[in-house]
Amino acid sequence: MANETVRQPKVIFCSCAYFDVIPRRSKERILGALRSAGVAVEAVVDLCGVAASRDPQLQRWAQADSLVVVACYPRAVRWLFEAAGTRLPERNVRLFNMRTQSAEEILAGLLAADVPDEPMEVVLPDREEGWVPWFPVIDYNRCRNCKQCMNFCLFGVYGLTPEGQVRVQNPAGCKTNCPACARVCPAQAIIFPKYADAPINGDEVAESNATEEMPVADLRAALQGNVYDRIRQRQPGQKRFSTEPQDSSNTDADRPCPTIESLRRDLAIPPDVLASLSPAELQRIRQVSRQEKSDGSPNQSCD
Repeated sequence: MANETVRQPKVIFCSCAYFDVIPRRSKERILGALRSAGVAVEAVVDLCGVAASRDPQLQRWAQADSLVVVACYPRAVRWLFEAAGTRLPERNVRLFNMRTQSAEEILAGLLAADVPDEPMEVVLPDREEGWVPWFPVIDYNRCRNCKQCMNFCLFGVYGLTPEGQVRVQNPAGCKTNCPACARVCPAQAIIFPKYADAPINGDEVAESNATEEMPVADLRAALQGNVYDRIRQRQPGQKRFSTEPQDSSNTDADRPCPTIESLRRDLAIPPDVLASLSPAELQRIRQVSRQEKSDGSPNQSCD
């Protein structure tokens, strides 16, 4: 048979440079071995950052005859592409997960018997100055468009498409390390690819948890009432959130403001996020509060 050129797949490697969710030694081993084997690898600083900027190269990658993405959980990767307006095809795409697969397992899947014993030394793409790409990604196979995430978020991250579908419209507005909207999603449809725990990190939703929900009533119980009104009604000089222990005998009407510990425990909101609300974010909270009142939702105050 005449000489036939075998097309190599397009290989994308995510350095995930902003978080230590993947061991550095593992990343260096994989990237070094691929390059030692002559594989043309396009290494990016952070796939989340590429998706947040809706970089046109995502479309180019998705159109490759054969694509390999070495990054994190496949569900997270697919919906990151979708968030950037690019759908990954079901065929001729292989996704490797450095968070769960060892370097040797990934290299065996890509190089078969040609894994070099001593790969070349490589310099991983390093983080860039500026925004840390931490933001939610919506799994639309699970999303029910209940808009609970949009109504809960304090920072204007979510919006609606012209058709009324909830979407992430302001990724940079999200607060680093805050996964609260994912914790309150009744469909478990929100992914934070750098989060530690499943399924928020993009791991598959376990069937045993597939029907679990956190209803609005439970959310308000976790916050001990309407947190938006509590923040809105605080007086100048008052703390946004109490640091005192809560008295379980208090009624809804006379309970103190939710403590930092309770919000951190129940919704995993970092204390520095709770303490960082800006005037613009407070305005957003006021708008949400007014909307809840117009919808007839019960409100408690925190004077």
